[in-house]
Amino acid sequence: MLFTTIILAVQLLVLISPALAGFYGSDTAVINLTPKTFKTEIYDTNYTSIVEFYAEWCGHCKNLRPQYTKAAKSLTGVAKVAAVRCDDQSNQPLCSRYNVRGYPTLKIFRPNSKVPSNPYIEDYEGGRTAKAIVDTILTKIPNKVQRLKAENFRTWIEESKSPNVLLFHNNANTPPMYKGLAIDYAGTANFGIIQKSEKVVSKEFGVTKYPTIVVVTKDDVGEHRHNYAGEHKKEPLYEFLSGFATPAEGARAPKKPKRAKKATQHEEL
Repeated sequence: MLFTTIILAVQLLVLISPALAGFYGSDTAVINLTPKTFKTEIYDTNYTSIVEFYAEWCGHCKNLRPQYTKAAKSLTGVAKVAAVRCDDQSNQPLCSRYNVRGYPTLKIFRPNSKVPSNPYIEDYEGGRTAKAIVDTILTKIPNKVQRLKAENFRTWIEESKSPNVLLFHNNANTPPMYKGLAIDYAGTANFGIIQKSEKVVSKEFGVTKYPTIVVVTKDDVGEHRHNYAGEHKKEPLYEFLSGFATPAEGARAPKKPKRAKKATQHEEL
């Protein structure tokens, strides 16, 4: 009887107080921020970030939560999606600092290469759907990937002192995940993209299918090429590239999925 009563009490607490597990729980890709973690997560990073300032009692925040959670999942490894709970007294100075007057307030933080400690900040004024959030953030991500052609790729490789990561792709645009990887390894590896139309380069590297990734390293002996044969998803790619370069400070290693699942449109190359 006592055991049954305890179980019922726990179930009731869960039903009446979802905040016990957190507004954005550990099962989501949303980063919960505090005054102690804000600088490290948002300022000391090469990533573009979107931050939601919210209150748990706010109806509009509750409506946004599933869409924001979905956006965070799609942007994993590409941008940071974070949140600050403003009805937590310890976070109020942080919310005041960014002039939060209503909930939810969303702000975009973009890295400033000239003054890293002073990112560009702007209000997010787009739609409150996952697609609108993702589409907006993708336009704000810095592109550290060099577009290469037959006439310049060889010079690019020879002048580089770091490993060169080449993506052979049939799309004219750089895939978001590849942009994210270039941010992860900023300063320790160079990333370039070569379109399928650059047939001379593809032939030299023996590339017959797209996308294909080849890492080029150099030593006293000469040039070495390392073909990637795994899935075009961030987790295995991150592991592969870490064999040649060290992720930049602040880079987040992707979490291993608990079970196999179909990749979203932004997880694939």
